[in-house]
Amino acid sequence: MKTVMIGYENETASGSEKENSMSNEKALWVLGHRIRPMATDESYGLIEVVSPPHVPGPPPHFHKTEREFFFIIKGTLDVMADGKWQMYPAGSFVDLPPATTHTFINNTEEDVVWITGWRPKGFQRFFEDFGVPAGEDNAPAKSVADDLVQNVVRDVENYGMFLSQ
Repeated sequence: MKTVMIGYENETASGSEKENSMSNEKALWVLGHRIRPMATDESYGLIEVVSPPHVPGPPPHFHKTEREFFFIIKGTLDVMADGKWQMYPAGSFVDLPPATTHTFINNTEEDVVWITGWRPKGFQRFFEDFGVPAGEDNAPAKSVADDLVQNVVRDVENYGMFLSQ
């Protein structure tokens, strides 16, 4: 059995400066959601997501080779997988095998905090390339600006994300 250690990307090796809150140092706004990359080994990627109330996820999409999961930490996230919507409260784990068309939305009045991960690693480049640093003025609004969204739609397949027709 292999033990895998995870942590936030800005965590020091000693752990003495462990970050327990959503700092602006590594946090990004991506399509209306605040995300924070987490350090992992080379076999998978992982991010923490905070989805504000009533903010939808991306259009329904799938990944050809990546297996993705969602683990809900706080709140309830509505997830669509292959056309079927289901509500997932805190503590729920959602497994999305390759080729599963999916999206999500926070239909509640509170932030939903969740972890998403995928294997193999690589999809994190999407968040790095399209994210707006959380410390920037108006970062949430900038993350859903028309020009940025158009760039996402145009380039999304370069990241292994295929919009469903």
